Formats: sequence, C-alpha cells, structure tokens
Amino acid sequence: MAGKIIGRHTAPCASCDFTGVHVKQNDGKLPYMHCPECGLMTPAKNGQQAAGLLRHTRAQKIDQAPAPVPVPPVADRPIIIPQDPAPAAMAPAEPPTPAPAAPARRAGLWDSLMHKA
Repeated sequence: MAGKIIGRHTAPCASCDFTGVHVKQNDGKLPYMHCPECGLMTPAKNGQQAAGLLRHTRAQKIDQAPAPVPVPPVADRPIIIPQDPAPAAMAPAEPPTPAPAAPARRAGLWDSLMHKA
C-alpha cells in the first residue's frame, strides 16, 4: 500500500502514540491510516469507516511554499573537492577468448552395459 498522503489524523497512533499519523489513499480505494514511526496500517473497510476517518483528518497543506534551500556557512578556507578528469577515449576491447571445450566424459555403468564407448 503506497498511497498519496491526503492529511494527518487528529488522534495519536494506537500502537506507539505518534501524533502525526498519515492518512493516505490509493486511486479509487478507501483511505487508511499509516504510522511512519511503527509502521501500523489501519485501513477503512467500508464507506462509513472512511467517512469517520476523513472527519478526523486535518487536510494536507498543498499551497505551502517549499522550505528554503539551506546555504552553507562562509569559511575562510572552504573545502574544495577535485573533480575527476574526463575519461579518456576507451580503446576497443579484445574479443573474449572462447571457453575451453568440456573434457571427455568417462564411460559410466549404463554406457558399459549398453556397449557405448
């Protein structure tokens, strides 16, 4: 079950008391609760349970601006990571050597009985 988060449940998780339980829903299916802390999943089994679950769900804020990208602090001697030089043109590889032929099999009991050698 990997659904899209549609909100957060107002009640804590029944197993671990986590307060930000996700309410998720797959396309065309009933919603379910998923606790990211302990992994407990509680699906709604019918429309009445789904309505009750959604009644106690805070909507996910979609219009919220994304978090700003953190800026590293200024240093008097910054760390510089050298870049690898561009790889040289590769020479054509030699064709692989064929595998050696399998050794001849020793004659077994059945071969000796049927006079195959």
